[in-house]
Amino acid sequence: MYTPAYPNLFTPFKMRGVTVKNRIMSAPNMLFHTVDGRPTDYYIRYLEHKACGGAGIVNLGEVSVCDGGNHTPGMHSTIDNLPLFGEMAQVIHEHGAVASVELTHGGLNVKAQYNEDKDKMYGPVAGVNHFGTSVRAMTKADMDYVADKFAETAEFWLHAGFDTVHIHAGHGWLLAQFLSPLKNTRTDEYGGALENRMRFPLEVFRRIRERVGSKPPLMARISGEEGAPGGFTIEDTLEFVTRLQEYVDLIEVSTDDFSGIFATPYSPLGQNAHLAEFIKKSGKVKIPVYTIGSILSAEQSEKILTDGKADGVSMSRALIADPYLPKKAREGVENRPCLRCLNCTDSDNRNKHFICSVNPLIGREERLGFGAGGESPLTKGGNKRVLIIGGGPAGIQAATTAANLGHTVRLYDKNPELGGWLRFADIEGTHKNEIKLFKVWLINQLKQSGAEVHLSAEVTQKIIDEFAPDNIIAATGSSPVVPNIKGIENAHHATAAYFEPEKIKGEKIAIIGGGLIGTEIAIYLQNLGKRVTIFEIADQICSDAGDMLRLGILKSVFESGVEVKTGVNLTEIPEGFDTALYATGMTPNDALYFELANSAPQVALIGDAKKPGKVDGAIHSGYFAATDV
Repeated sequence: MYTPAYPNLFTPFKMRGVTVKNRIMSAPNMLFHTVDGRPTDYYIRYLEHKACGGAGIVNLGEVSVCDGGNHTPGMHSTIDNLPLFGEMAQVIHEHGAVASVELTHGGLNVKAQYNEDKDKMYGPVAGVNHFGTSVRAMTKADMDYVADKFAETAEFWLHAGFDTVHIHAGHGWLLAQFLSPLKNTRTDEYGGALENRMRFPLEVFRRIRERVGSKPPLMARISGEEGAPGGFTIEDTLEFVTRLQEYVDLIEVSTDDFSGIFATPYSPLGQNAHLAEFIKKSGKVKIPVYTIGSILSAEQSEKILTDGKADGVSMSRALIADPYLPKKAREGVENRPCLRCLNCTDSDNRNKHFICSVNPLIGREERLGFGAGGESPLTKGGNKRVLIIGGGPAGIQAATTAANLGHTVRLYDKNPELGGWLRFADIEGTHKNEIKLFKVWLINQLKQSGAEVHLSAEVTQKIIDEFAPDNIIAATGSSPVVPNIKGIENAHHATAAYFEPEKIKGEKIAIIGGGLIGTEIAIYLQNLGKRVTIFEIADQICSDAGDMLRLGILKSVFESGVEVKTGVNLTEIPEGFDTALYATGMTPNDALYFELANSAPQVALIGDAKKPGKVDGAIHSGYFAATDV
């Protein structure tokens, strides 16, 4: 008899007659591939990937309701595009999921370059936003226009075949701006008391419901609290939602606090669940309440539901790292962990085709030719002998992929343990738990693949002659760059804090180099009770991190009390410190690759051995080197 591991998570329910097969929502995210307002096949296949992975509701990312409200290039709700939008709904339906689209208006946060009619760029009040865009205060006529545009756009997308629309009333966009006593300083009937500040947002939802009728379900994304002194509170939001439930059938509770939206490994898991819990347990809200924010596993999700904190969970990055998380949870299969590294968000925000550090396939479904057929486009049938040198993430990924293709694979690593630099997460603990989980997952995948692994083993010419590989893949990693300054022989590389803690003497620690490695180790040591100072030659630290991750790390630097000195070009080890560490870059260990270049028909260089970087470079290069075998 089948006993579900997560009975609450996989309990279906209905919204106005629309059946939702489970309590997992794939959150609106990633506007990664539109051209002139039209979705491409890349986008459609990406949504299909989410749907066939098992989520109950699959959301299309933000769609602006009108010119003047665009903060991204977005998509155009025009008749010409209707067949393509209909296909987006269709691929979601084909896998039993509910198709949803999120509707937005940027208000005070619009970008001028994405709007043609500059007179329609407005918000609750006038001002110049952080993009340098001038925005005027809305009139009553403007509010009527925008409310009607929300309603018109909702009707358009329902006509396209979507089951519901998800109206964005959070994250500091227009409707949340009206709710905010900090942003909405109007003195008329739309400002001041909460009753007035709710007036326009509620009018928008009323117009939508009147336009689309009583049959289709509607959803709303809200911020539980503003997260700033003097901003709206969870009590204010509860009052708003109590009124809002007249028009919508489900709410998703997030936050306006930046760190609650773009959480890093330094943020707690499920950081917004308490906000959903407050609303749900108030007894005043009768519609399903979902929570979003660093929800990374089925176990975590089930506990949130079991504890009565929410009726469902909304996942964004977790379903980018592994769209099949829901299906795997039902089948008792381990999912690929998300690192919360924000690489996906950063690449998307830079208008690049987005990159997930741990999943080389996501967003590339159309080019690689998979989606409905299963998690991977790869099929067995390989018959080559593949020798892989190095057991870090690049080497493990290459070995696993090659073995899964059917090749005979041997992996050699000179160290007694697999994992390469990722082994630091075993020591760092709390703030790097996602890295640790990913390392364990990678190693488990390698074991299941059937690849032959040799540890504490150097590759010799005898081994090469005996195995006679068709392919050699060098994943030999990188080594620290040692700065040429006086006294450096008395310093250690910063990773000694993890791997050789006995070298960290005394309380006062100097770290030379304020890149990602140096900064994160500074936070680690400071949290251990050391007094750490970072010396960085550039005018800012952590510049090699993505924008979103960097902001989260800088917050942790400030909160931990690490001292930062930028614009410092040291010529010698600074005085007055008990231990000096350096983190001034890495250099590839590529000598063996050049030595073995003619030792097999194909020889490839991957990971840090090719270009020192982060996890994404290792995983992607390892995967694609193996598919080239």
